[in-house]
Amino acid sequence: MNLLKSFVLLALASTSLIAGAEAQGIIINQPTAGTTLSQGVPFTVQISRPGNIEFAYEVGLAIGALACTSPCPDPESQIGDVLYTGPFDPEFHGPGEQYQNFTVTIPEGVQTGSYQLGILRFYLIGAGPSATLNEYTVPVSVE
Repeated sequence: MNLLKSFVLLALASTSLIAGAEAQGIIINQPTAGTTLSQGVPFTVQISRPGNIEFAYEVGLAIGALACTSPCPDPESQIGDVLYTGPFDPEFHGPGEQYQNFTVTIPEGVQTGSYQLGILRFYLIGAGPSATLNEYTVPVSVE
């Protein structure tokens, strides 16, 4: 019985740690998966940050577009055409999550087809604080 109780407590503790790490993440609201983007036409990348368990000091964000087919490389190793680098400072816009809009453009003259929109977010977290780099992707098409 004690072994089962220990296992359950360990599983609950692990779940809490994983949930805490995921709570630090961001959500790409726009564009959604499968969106078709046009070369040379500006579009909005909307990134929201849910409420954090721990305070995060935002350092910066990079957005890139990479022509690739599944599976695409992770953005940390290959981000493609850099569409944005700079601060990430989401604000509340009424009730709900805080978010920030970025207006970016796929360069003209790139190949068409399947792309991966990659986002790299660098931030400091915790009392230390410790440095964290997260990557996020959205599959899109470019015409």
